[in-house]
Amino acid sequence: MLPIEQLHPIVVHFPIVFFLTLAALDIFALIRNAALDGRGAIANLSAGLAVLAGLAAVVAYSLGDEALEVAVASGVPEASLETHELLGTTSAIMLAVWGLARAYIWWRQLPLGKARAGGIVLVELAISLLVILTAYYGGQLVYELGVNVTLPAS
Repeated sequence: MLPIEQLHPIVVHFPIVFFLTLAALDIFALIRNAALDGRGAIANLSAGLAVLAGLAAVVAYSLGDEALEVAVASGVPEASLETHELLGTTSAIMLAVWGLARAYIWWRQLPLGKARAGGIVLVELAISLLVILTAYYGGQLVYELGVNVTLPAS
């Protein structure tokens, strides 16, 4: 079995991929004048990706919290983890809230005109930047500081 601290880097890729795919799909839909509301194929896929991203973000957040505790217990200064922790917490909350919002829009079949669909895409672009920034700082922890990296036995 993998150590608990190694589950976070595995799981964290799911919300990243789900959300970035969601943003790309919604940009495509906006350009093609496809509806993001109702029960059409794109609207269904878009809402599903948003919900999956939110759920995966909550799981990644909880595993990240465990990984943080292991890192601090192994001697990593907590100050070096704070930026990623703050960005990760913010990302998880934003993705979870966005997933709930998109599920509500889909469930209630709320009408979205061109302006609201454009607003949705702008919000998703902003959250995408947050997700990318969070991933960057997480990568820095692994690749520059070796946080929670198990070296092969020699």
